[in-house]
Amino acid sequence: VNQYFHIEEQYVQYNETEVTTAGSILKWIQENYGYTNIFIGVFIAFFIKLFFRKSGHNFYEILILLCFVMGIGMLLLTLFVLIQALTQTDLFKISGILFIVYPTFAIADFFDKRKVKNYLKSFMAYMLGMVTFFASVIILGNLIDLIIKY
Repeated sequence: VNQYFHIEEQYVQYNETEVTTAGSILKWIQENYGYTNIFIGVFIAFFIKLFFRKSGHNFYEILILLCFVMGIGMLLLTLFVLIQALTQTDLFKISGILFIVYPTFAIADFFDKRKVKNYLKSFMAYMLGMVTFFASVIILGNLIDLIIKY
């Protein structure tokens, strides 16, 4: 839906003046949200496992949770893109907030929705996972460019 209506530029956009490996990876990310979510899920799962280590859930159980949560998030995002395309209403800010709020609540609900600190921990795990993923992409891309250059 996103690619059909060409609204994806509002959600993930990367432009560069010279071609770099990091830029090529980020372009691939922009064109392949589904696969990217799986990769990002690995990073988020690491932080969830770290923050909720006393929960008794292993890494793979957390990864399955994230596949479901991020899948539902993508369906919600698709719904917003469809509504935006059909009504010409700018829903970017609302969908962006929902794209962060939904996983935060879903992860906290999985571990124990009665504890307020779980919402903070799930938010931090989600954000740290996202930031770490994109930082890793930039570092990896620059490292590859350095190796190729020399």
